[in-house]
Amino acid sequence: MKTISLVAGGLLCACVWHANAQDNPAGTTTTAQAGAVTSEGPDVAATSMSGGPAMMHGKTRAEVYQELVRSQQDGEAARIQELYKGN
Repeated sequence: MKTISLVAGGLLCACVWHANAQDNPAGTTTTAQAGAVTSEGPDVAATSMSGGPAMMHGKTRAEVYQELVRSQQDGEAARIQELYKGN
């Protein structure tokens, strides 16, 4: 009984695979691929998902360091350390 089930399942998979291969002939592109080729990139005046202006680049090391120094001076780093009970 197990052998018949395995053979039937294998034949079913082979038929479905063959039918799917015939639906998508080689050499055609999908609309998503064609859309990616004609895209022009992000909008300069784009907003982020939160509604604020989107950053187009990451922060520099100097900007990150200044934020670290500011958070240490105004006590924000200590509050976060206490909140999460970090080492």
